This record gives sequence, C-alpha cells and structure tokens, in this order.
Amino acid sequence: MLDQKVFEKFDLLPMSFSKLNSFSNYPCQFIINKIYKIDTGTNPAMRVGHLVEEMLHEKIIGKEPDLALYQNKLEEELCDYHDQSRLNDYIDYIPKFYKQCLPLFDYYGNYQLQSYQEEIKTNIIGVDFIGYTDFIFDLDDSLNVIDLKTRKRMTYNHSDKLQQWVYRKALEEKYKKPVHTNLHVVTPTRYQRVELEFNDDIEIEIHNKLKGMASLLQKCNTPEDIALLYQPNLDGWEWNEQNIPARKQIWGI
Repeated sequence: MLDQKVFEKFDLLPMSFSKLNSFSNYPCQFIINKIYKIDTGTNPAMRVGHLVEEMLHEKIIGKEPDLALYQNKLEEELCDYHDQSRLNDYIDYIPKFYKQCLPLFDYYGNYQLQSYQEEIKTNIIGVDFIGYTDFIFDLDDSLNVIDLKTRKRMTYNHSDKLQQWVYRKALEEKYKKPVHTNLHVVTPTRYQRVELEFNDDIEIEIHNKLKGMASLLQKCNTPEDIALLYQPNLDGWEWNEQNIPARKQIWGI
C-alpha cells in the first residue's frame, strides 16, 4: 500500500486516470498543469469530444440536439484559439461525429440509461481515485459502460483500456454486479464499437505506474525538484502558443 501523504504533498489527490496517464506519457505537460497548476486551456479536439457527448445524451433522453447551436458554442468558446484553421475543421466535424454516434443510440435505445457523467470513486493500493463515466446502461443483471471517443482516425489506445479498468473496478464495488465496458469510437466517416476485455496485467501495470509516481514524488520537495528531472524536447509536437509561455516560466527555454 502506498502512503497518500506522498501525493498530498503536491496536491494530487484525489488521483484520476488522466493525471496518471499524463505523468506516464506527457511528463512535461503533467508538470505544467498538475504540479505548477498552470491552466493552458483546452483544444478543439478535446472540447468537441465533450460537446458530442452532450448531443448524444440529449438524443438518448428524447431531445433532438441543435447541431448549429453546438457549432456556434465551440466557435465562441475558442474564439481566441491560436490555430483558427484547426478550429474551423473541428466545427465542421461536429455534425459528422454526431452522425456516427447514432448507431450507438440505435443499439442501446431500448435499455435504461442508468447515468451520464456519473462520478465514481475507488481506491488503488491505498490511493483514492475519482473519475466520471460517459454513459452507463442498466441491463438488469449487469451494467454496460460506453465510453465515447471522437477521433480523426479510427484508433483506440492502450490508455483507453487502462482508464476503463479503473472505472469498471469502481462501478463493480458500487453496484455489486458485473460491469461490461465498451468503447464507441467515431471519426467523421466511420464508427466502431469495441468491447474491452481485461487480464491481470492491466492491474499490475496501473499499480506500477502509481508506484513509479510515488517513488518520484517521495524524492522531491518542491515543484522545481520535479521539473529538474525532466527537460522538455523543444522540437516536440505538443508545444504551441498556449503552453510555450508556461514552459519558459518553468524551464526558462
């Protein structure tokens, strides 16, 4: 079991899968957003994902979403986004993504929607976790969790599976019944429903990621200590007008 005080030292509790994934795969961004608490804003891809989820939820509860309203909402929210060409692409994607979501409605339309964006909590080797599911359907003897992914290409990542393992664990503890987890991945032209299966390796991997984070944090006393362990690759794809000022503030480059 890990000591939660190691994570409390840097105000990282409750832990979330997004924090753990950012630490493992995007350490400099983790340092900017979670250690130094600098808000670098959102981007069109992330925001469109949230908006399309809202649209699908409206459809499921019997309300036809206004596509133009959601397109205008994205345009207004990100009116100062540094790459307006990319923003315009995602504004155009909204109705296309939504169209590829409709097969999910057709498939689950006769089942009861248990919840949307339900808060879930669990504890993993002594560390408190929190998260929010997309859609949960009640199938009487079990629950089906649907995680909607909006992407430009038809891909799903290993991190998607790790995240859903955490959510499944929390939901099985809460509802005391089997939980089936699925990804519904949509692109502007296609969709794919992926039923996830898990083995013991997933749990071990998540435990190891947490232990690795704890080991690092234990050795550090200040945000500066953590930042010195990671030097940003200035040629990396992730740097743009939104987060370069934060990079310069922390690393001076």
